[in-house]
Amino acid sequence: MLINFCTVPFCPIFECSQMQLDGYHAENLAKDFSQNNGFLADPLQRLPIDIYIRFPFNIDIKHIYLSPTIGHHRSTLIEFSVNHQIIDEKTSWLINSSNKSNIVNTNHISFHRIAQILNEDETTRRIEIHDQDNEQQPTDHTIRYRFSSNLHLINCSTIKITIKRKWRLSTCALKYLQIWGVLSNSIPIELKNKLQQIISPPSKESPSTNNRNASPLDEIPSDFLDSLTCDLMLIPMLLPSGHLIDRTTLEKCIAEDIRWCRSQRDPFTLEAFTELTQPVVAQQLKVRIDHFLSEHQNDPKYRNHERLLDANRPIQNVNLFSHKRKSIDDNDQQTKTKR
Repeated sequence: MLINFCTVPFCPIFECSQMQLDGYHAENLAKDFSQNNGFLADPLQRLPIDIYIRFPFNIDIKHIYLSPTIGHHRSTLIEFSVNHQIIDEKTSWLINSSNKSNIVNTNHISFHRIAQILNEDETTRRIEIHDQDNEQQPTDHTIRYRFSSNLHLINCSTIKITIKRKWRLSTCALKYLQIWGVLSNSIPIELKNKLQQIISPPSKESPSTNNRNASPLDEIPSDFLDSLTCDLMLIPMLLPSGHLIDRTTLEKCIAEDIRWCRSQRDPFTLEAFTELTQPVVAQQLKVRIDHFLSEHQNDPKYRNHERLLDANRPIQNVNLFSHKRKSIDDNDQQTKTKR
């Protein structure tokens, strides 16, 4: 089972000695989509920009997913390197938090390059790096690469991200980062048991109830998952591009567009929404999701997913575009009214 280790529960440590913009520190890359502002270096900071990600255990890397763009800021040349220091019970801060003070300085360890990404395409919103060729066609605005060496993907403890080039007058940016892989075979038993509790936390339900109502995450139908966050949708919105995302995800995208003074647009095609092409609630899919949550209401994994609307009642389309900009015609009309 592949796991995204670049998340808060696995306690990765982010280090970046260069100046960063307030609210856009490297630690954001471990947060979930709702709390992640991304990483932005200070515009006055000289290249290259180094970000170190330390893990309290060793991993075997399979895929790396990232977005090099935040607003008009974009990174165009990114290099990935790894270190293979063995982490055990005596050095892992997952077992003992005081071990953080014994971390070896990055200047004293060697790194091996596993990938170098050069991409100057303005439309690219997602970069995928794989350990082997992927036969599936990439989605829109996605580019795929291969690791330059699979030999160094095993027993990794530290990942170094070096941003060597940025787009014109913008600054170095990373919107999100996902590091997918598996636990290395070199992990000691005590540390592996601790990780197993994080990956599969014990349920408070009785064993009989678990056996009767348990439903693994991979049993969620794929069309119930948000195309951007891969989370279960509560109010699925159908975009003009044909993709489905949750309403909360769409609201965050719209808020980001407003923040950067852009027209509200489809996050996949970047085409601006119009009165004829606006997101709408996927009515039938919402009913199916509510029915799914109703059947799994006793499952701890779905207990926090509230059914926001009655599955048997039609959903009314609510206009999301309450922040529409005033056009010149609107201003003229207001002026005439005052006169």
